[in-house]
Amino acid sequence: MQCHRLPAGSQHARAPRHRASRGISSTWRARSATGLGGAAGTLRIPSNPELQVKQAVAAIEEAWKAGIRRQRIELLLPLIGATDLDDWPGGIRQQFKAAAPLVEGILKQLKQKEGLQGPLGVDIWDQGDAVGAWTGDKLAGVLFPTADTIKQLRQLAERKPNAPDLLLIFNPQWELQGNLVSDFGFGSRKEASLQLVGSFTPTYWLKQMRVAGDDLRVLHAHPNKWQVHTVSRTGSEALLTSFDSQPSYVQLQEALKAWPAAASNKSLMDRLRDEVRFIQDTAQPKQ
Repeated sequence: MQCHRLPAGSQHARAPRHRASRGISSTWRARSATGLGGAAGTLRIPSNPELQVKQAVAAIEEAWKAGIRRQRIELLLPLIGATDLDDWPGGIRQQFKAAAPLVEGILKQLKQKEGLQGPLGVDIWDQGDAVGAWTGDKLAGVLFPTADTIKQLRQLAERKPNAPDLLLIFNPQWELQGNLVSDFGFGSRKEASLQLVGSFTPTYWLKQMRVAGDDLRVLHAHPNKWQVHTVSRTGSEALLTSFDSQPSYVQLQEALKAWPAAASNKSLMDRLRDEVRFIQDTAQPKQ
């Protein structure tokens, strides 16, 4: 199963509409296990893309065995081609090049499992927004699905005579909150789209976020809890807290308030110094 390349400079490609996706340096810096402690049910943040694939496959398989046939996966992408000013100067197409090998690595392992075996065809649903699909009789995956490709996703999910036994969506690009106008339009069309989107259960999630001046990584691997890890400027990580369900931004802010070293608990001058250091660090050449 080879990575499907997007045609460069397609004359028909529309200006891509996608949400920003933060990545991590391709070196996947060594990080400490501070706060992880090996407690039962506590997962380590994967230290490289290969371990992320392995962790995701285990979570997906556990969820599938539990009867979850539609799953949403959020992958932390390794940075490729980053500049001093922009992690993704090539936009969504550059992110596709980083994400596709991870997706194919996951699908390659899953299709070896009993009940998911069989070849996968590869197709590009939308060149402008870099939406890729790997489809087979038993297993299927869609990378970067958008509101504009919800029709194709519905057709795949409800395929006759037999829908895939396991359908995965990776890093969907629609926004469900914060927009005055929904990505899915209005009325019955919006309701039907949201119903389809809501039928996909998050079973693996690794995302980097900056909340109130602190860098966090949120990790969930079915059937474990949602873990929140702090990330220092040196790359070391510590488990901050965990949740039974996906935490909101407000919940993450509240969790940080209970952490003495959080930026929100520092004085204004200390926060300003930290932000200056953060800007200086992010301006350093990417490795």
